[in-house]
Amino acid sequence: MNQQLLERVLRSPRLPSLPAIALEVIELVQQKDVNIRQIAATISNDPALATKILRTVNSSFYAQTQPISTITHALVILGLNSVKTLALSFSLVSNLKQAGAGDFDHVALWKRSLFTAVAARSLGREFGMLQQEEAFLGGLLQDLGVLAMSQALGEAYTNLVAEVGPNHRQLTVLERERLQTDHAEIGAALAEHWKLPPVLAAPIRYHEDCAGCPEELEPMIHCVALGNLVADIFINENGQALEDYNRLATEWFQASPERAQALLASIHKNTVEMHRLFDVPTGPLGDAEEILARANEALQHLSLQAAQKSTELEETNRRLAQEAFTDSLTGAANRRRFNEGILELFDTTRKSRQPVALLFLDTDHFKKFNDTYGHQTGDRVLVELAGMLRKHSPKDALVARYGGEEFAVVVPNADRIVAARLAEKIRQAVATTPITDEEGNLLGITISIGVASYDGTGFERVEQLIKAADQGVYAAKAAGRNCVRVFAPRVAKTAA
Repeated sequence: MNQQLLERVLRSPRLPSLPAIALEVIELVQQKDVNIRQIAATISNDPALATKILRTVNSSFYAQTQPISTITHALVILGLNSVKTLALSFSLVSNLKQAGAGDFDHVALWKRSLFTAVAARSLGREFGMLQQEEAFLGGLLQDLGVLAMSQALGEAYTNLVAEVGPNHRQLTVLERERLQTDHAEIGAALAEHWKLPPVLAAPIRYHEDCAGCPEELEPMIHCVALGNLVADIFINENGQALEDYNRLATEWFQASPERAQALLASIHKNTVEMHRLFDVPTGPLGDAEEILARANEALQHLSLQAAQKSTELEETNRRLAQEAFTDSLTGAANRRRFNEGILELFDTTRKSRQPVALLFLDTDHFKKFNDTYGHQTGDRVLVELAGMLRKHSPKDALVARYGGEEFAVVVPNADRIVAARLAEKIRQAVATTPITDEEGNLLGITISIGVASYDGTGFERVEQLIKAADQGVYAAKAAGRNCVRVFAPRVAKTAA
């Protein structure tokens, strides 16, 4: 809280004071032995206020089956809480709507406040909440801080509000950034300064952010916060607000989106009725059916955008994952993917005894080849070689570039004999497949292959299997290259 700014707001001579009738009603209802007739007499002393209350309780908003003709009758039928809240609502609004500050948009403020108030009470009634009337007044006064700061700070604050435009969600962000406080804090502090009860100050304080709100008042505060989203739906035809409203109604009140949306048309109808009774400057309220149709259309557009972004994100993640495990030159798996794949299959074989084979392949005389033809031609040969390995290896085999001109092929469910036959097949394919340089000259390429296999015995660690296949390559080179050598573990001799 920016204490200095708060004091400036509270000391502002332009700030409207709490009406005398409101002070009297607050003081009376706080008395333990309050008499209904006394409260009725106090309200009736203000004929204009009493008339407004009676018109309201007889409106469709309260849906009374019999007409109510006196304040005393209203107190008996509706209860002290409802009549008290109506008295405070009319008296406070009467004073506040007279405030003016330059070019400040009072129409937008009252339009939002009225939609929120009606929505908060309607939601409270739908979800069986006791404090429906307080939710109404809390919604009506939710932006009290906006009005107070516009009065105290004048053009500086009016410009700030204009900067966010219809995006009311951004107002709090900008206020905190520029003023180190926000309208919710200022409004709640002003309500406390006026000695409004905590049950009214709380929804003002927490209507933008419910986190940390008093647990006992949470349902009412949630109704006001949802009402704020309803205001966004009807004022800005906001698809995002509709999505948030549906989601939070489910999260806070276990209401399905269908049940939550079914309330919106009646909320709009009741707002039109309350606008007539409160006579606040809201401008046109629009046609509910058309507004909701456009809001739902905006929501569908957002959903499509979200789905598209999700698909794009999945594709990006898939591509990045593939790049992380793929050799950029040859398209074969890289060393990292080889290490993970061989370890996974080694562990599987240890448990299942299903064999796994490893082929190590080294291009013969590749350094001399690079020196003769150049690295670009050498790279072309490696790409062709990787393609042949993929072509002639089983579909479930992992073909990887181990490093430089060395490749590895990991073959699941293959014993030593199957692996040796596969290695010879690959060797012959490489030796007999013509590869040419950029000028069309035929290049003679051969490979030396070492083979090792694991069936759950013979090796304790995966590194031993890799070393065995590597030893097979050295044996093939020692035998003159362009051949296959299979690692055969020594069998321990038994004593005679």
